[in-house]
Amino acid sequence: MKKSIGVLIIIIVVGITGYLLYSRMNSREREKAFIEQGAQQQKIEALEEQVFTLQEELAEKEDKILPKEKLVEVYGDRATTVTPEATDPSCEDIKQNLTAFFNHLDRKRYPQSFEINESSYELFKKIVAQLSETTPTVTGELVELPTLMSNMAYFYRRLGKKRVDFIGEILKNESDISESVLSTFYHWAMSCNRCAAIAEGCPSLETLYEYAGFFLNTLAGRSYLMRRNSRQRLLATYYSILILDKANEETANRYGIDILPHLDFLASEINSQRDLIHKQQYLEKLESLKEKYQIP
Repeated sequence: MKKSIGVLIIIIVVGITGYLLYSRMNSREREKAFIEQGAQQQKIEALEEQVFTLQEELAEKEDKILPKEKLVEVYGDRATTVTPEATDPSCEDIKQNLTAFFNHLDRKRYPQSFEINESSYELFKKIVAQLSETTPTVTGELVELPTLMSNMAYFYRRLGKKRVDFIGEILKNESDISESVLSTFYHWAMSCNRCAAIAEGCPSLETLYEYAGFFLNTLAGRSYLMRRNSRQRLLATYYSILILDKANEETANRYGIDILPHLDFLASEINSQRDLIHKQQYLEKLESLKEKYQIP
């Protein structure tokens, strides 16, 4: 009898001990799980804070690269009528955008700052005429040193220091709306044949092709672009490619400049660029050109 009671006591003690150990182990597991849950919650809160910060930075960046107020200030309600993705914008829209931009320059007194006694539009027409009379050398630039040196100093020789400085000041101060400005000028140049109202002073495709070749195909041209900020450099290259494509369509690529090497390179550069408003449109156009010229 005593032996049976002893065995029973041992069983009870072992059971209690086991229960206590089990309870303690569960408590530790619960504590561990609670700690892990707390850590996960902290991580979630930290990630949420990072997302919120990034959203704020993105919004701030968008405001910076998309100067809505300035676009409206310059172009008024027509701020988005002539854009890179537009196909054949109306002659009236192009004319309005050109007029608005030159009025903006006059309001900011650019000509007066450089002691130029005429409106920016009148000066622009003279500059286009000067650059159309004589173009830079596109081929054989490196055959003789004087040819290279002439190309390197081309704009100073053709326009003079005052006008070059005038253009440089505009490029520096109006860089934030350069996408809109260059898009307008490109559509203007491509629409002269169909838009009589804006045809005055319009450069020919042959002239545009010479400058596109200069920027794409010469050391001096590429060196000039490298001195511009990245946005302006990429945009000038992009529109040079579009002009070269147009020359190909018109069988006017008289130097036989190969468009292919420029497409992938520019697409890669635009992909890495953050401050382009119409980045997707540029990439889509370059992709269509790759298909057109059958790049695998």
